[in-house]
Amino acid sequence: MIRERPAPTPVQWARALLAVVAISHLVVPVVMWLSRDTLRTQIASQHPEFAAAEIDRSVDVAVVSGAVFHGVLLVLCALLAWKLATARRWTRRLTTVSQLLSVVFSAFSWSSSPMFHAVVPVVGAVQLVIVALLWAPPSAREFFGGQRQKSSGSPAPNL
Repeated sequence: MIRERPAPTPVQWARALLAVVAISHLVVPVVMWLSRDTLRTQIASQHPEFAAAEIDRSVDVAVVSGAVFHGVLLVLCALLAWKLATARRWTRRLTTVSQLLSVVFSAFSWSSSPMFHAVVPVVGAVQLVIVALLWAPPSAREFFGGQRQKSSGSPAPNL
């Protein structure tokens, strides 16, 4: 049996911020669905050649694709917020990659619609803080770098 050691404060903060990011991924598709008229207007202004039916289909695609994309990120953030406490190295790596890619993908959201211009930089900053909290503080580096001990006293692999 593996003895758990408490996560250091930076890792605890990173877990809490991941939960906040997860909530943001829940909110985005809801706002998109509630703002279908705004999306319709934005698409119509960006594509004046679209007929009404094409605009409606585009709105549907935007809302559904946004819900799927943010749904996957919601689940991933929630899973990582939970699993970071295990001190497994893969959780820190996957959290880093997923949060940095999310920052990059946010540029697409920024360029496609002004709807989330106020939120994208804030969430992006939080995601960068999460990555910094997992790599910069010595206590976080030690938490993910140290060997966890089995109750028999032999080291357990820290994948």
